[in-house]
Amino acid sequence: MPVHAYIGEAFGWRWAFALVAVLAAGGAWWLWRAMPAGVKPPALSMRSWREVFTHPVLMAVVLVTALSGAGQFTVFSYFAPYYRQVLGASATEVSLLFFWFGAFGLAGNVVLSRTVDRVGAARAVFWLLACIALSLLLWPLAATPIAMGLVLVPWALGCFASNSAQQARLGLAAPALAAALMALNTSAIYLGQAVGAAGGGAVVAAHEAAGATDGAIYAGLQWIGLAWVLAAIALSAWAQRRTRAAGGHV
Repeated sequence: MPVHAYIGEAFGWRWAFALVAVLAAGGAWWLWRAMPAGVKPPALSMRSWREVFTHPVLMAVVLVTALSGAGQFTVFSYFAPYYRQVLGASATEVSLLFFWFGAFGLAGNVVLSRTVDRVGAARAVFWLLACIALSLLLWPLAATPIAMGLVLVPWALGCFASNSAQQARLGLAAPALAAALMALNTSAIYLGQAVGAAGGGAVVAAHEAAGATDGAIYAGLQWIGLAWVLAAIALSAWAQRRTRAAGGHV
C-alpha cells in the first residue's frame, strides 16, 4: 500500500494500477510454477452447504465480517484524498501513513497469532473490533498527519487481525464445515468492502451535489463507519451468547 499510494499520488492512479497488474501477473505465474500438480481440496456436499446457510449462529459470525468491512471501508476507501484535502498531507506523507497503518496491521496479526488460543477467538474479535471503533471515534481529533498516525494505531492493530480471528473462530465453531465457512468469510470481507466503499461514495457524492468543497465532502463518514462496526460488535456478542447457551457448540 505505501508504494502504491506514493505512485498514485506522484504519477497518477493509472501507473499505480499498472504496477498492480504486473505484480499480479508475476505472482500468478510463480504460483502456477510452484504449486504441485493434483492439489484439489475435498468437495463439500450440498447438504453441508445447506447446513451452513441455514445455521443462524454461523451465518451471524460470517455477517460480523461483512459489517466490520463495511464500517472500515466507508472511511478507508477515502484515506488518500482525505489526507490530502483535510490534513494537507504531501505524497510522501500519504505514503508514510499507509506504511504506518500496514506496519501496525502486521503487528496486530503477529500478536493475535500468539495469543488467540489463550484469549479465545470470539473475545479477540470483540477487542479488535473495539480498537477499530476507538479510532473512528477519535477520528475528528486528527488534524495533522502526525495526529492521524496516532489515531490510526488502534484501527491498524485490529484491521487485519480481526479477519484472522474470525477465520479462527469459524474453524473452531464447525471444523467439519470449515472449508465452506472460510470461503464465505472471505466473500464477506469483499462484500463488506464493496458496501462500505459504495456507501461512502454515495455520501461524498451527495455532499458534492450540495455544494460542499474540499474536506467538507468527507464529513460524517467516520460516524457511518462507526455505526457499522458497532453493529458488528453487537452481532458478534449475540453469536457468542448463543454459542455459550449451546454449551460451546454451534
